[in-house]
Amino acid sequence: MKRWLILALGVAACGGGQVATDPESPAGLQSLCDMGDAPSCARLGLKLYRGEGVPTDLSRAAGLLERGCSGGQVYACGELGNMTRHGEGVKKDSARAAVLLTGACTAGHMASCTRAAILYETGDGVPIDQVKAAQFYQAACNDGEMRACSNLAGLFSEGKAIAHDDHRAAQLWTHACEMNYGPACASLGNIYERGVGVEQSDTKAAAAYNKSCETLGTGSGCFLLGLAADRGMGARPDHQRALVFFNRACEKGHAIGCHYAALAYEQGSGTSVDDHKAVGLYETACDLGHGPACMRAAEFYATGKQTPFANGWRLLDKACSAKNWVACVKLGTALRAGDRDLPADPPRGESLLQKACDAGEKLGCSNPTPAPAVAPPAPPPAGTAKVGKKR
Repeated sequence: MKRWLILALGVAACGGGQVATDPESPAGLQSLCDMGDAPSCARLGLKLYRGEGVPTDLSRAAGLLERGCSGGQVYACGELGNMTRHGEGVKKDSARAAVLLTGACTAGHMASCTRAAILYETGDGVPIDQVKAAQFYQAACNDGEMRACSNLAGLFSEGKAIAHDDHRAAQLWTHACEMNYGPACASLGNIYERGVGVEQSDTKAAAAYNKSCETLGTGSGCFLLGLAADRGMGARPDHQRALVFFNRACEKGHAIGCHYAALAYEQGSGTSVDDHKAVGLYETACDLGHGPACMRAAEFYATGKQTPFANGWRLLDKACSAKNWVACVKLGTALRAGDRDLPADPPRGESLLQKACDAGEKLGCSNPTPAPAVAPPAPPPAGTAKVGKKR
């Protein structure tokens, strides 16, 4: 009723010689939103998020989507959940993202089902629950979400939470690839190359890889084409061609593609040795969250192949953040007493070692703690049991 009233007022204003505001323009949507129209808040928030007809403004978008969500606009809750998951315009909060996405999924927003499933599959903000992840993927897949179909295929292939079924995985990847979802074509090519769930066929593998990379522009497809060339799938190994596709995968944001391209430049595989290109690609892979590449790049600075030396510590820090626990041990050990170009920070050093230990990296547990600078506490009275500190 309120929305129709505003529209009527706009028409009346126009009839009185004034220019009516288009209710679908940013200004019109803002006016409607300010009068409590939740759908207008949600639509304007989405425009600001996507930069559709207005400059992108993530912070304002988040506020408007919040108002839309509070007003019952399910897709606004889902988009806000996705922004919260990635820290776009709002503080990153995986737990709240899971609540928003799960609620939007339950209310029928299928894109949110896919996103919520990813959180449950990876344990991001919620306990790992791959059965629930599979249920959410299935619901979204049934509604035509090809990413969900492809991810569900991965669960069938791994058989961790649902029955291992390579044939079902192949069916899902085939369907998603036919619907032009690039990552599914890459996975489909991989199972044809290995003959898992399908009859082995290098020809079909190459066709799926090519569709993924060349037609759909998917980084994983380009990476697998590079691997196929490097191994000589159906032909002799072609390291130059492999490097072309590793570089292409890297350009499309595929971290492991960057790592393999860096390795080719470091080793002179298909090209001449070029340490400068190698470390640059390792750092690109590191920036994309690939911990082993951070470690490899750090070695270039630690050995003096690249300068300044302090960059090595920065890269170890990134590797540790990417859950490379050996990197946490190395950085934590150095921080306890300080090292070249690295000021001492004993509390943080101990924290990193403990973090690595808790994650199962024994080097973090066995790393001896330096003797305290203060006198040790008095021994307990005779007959009192000693309680060891849990690590």
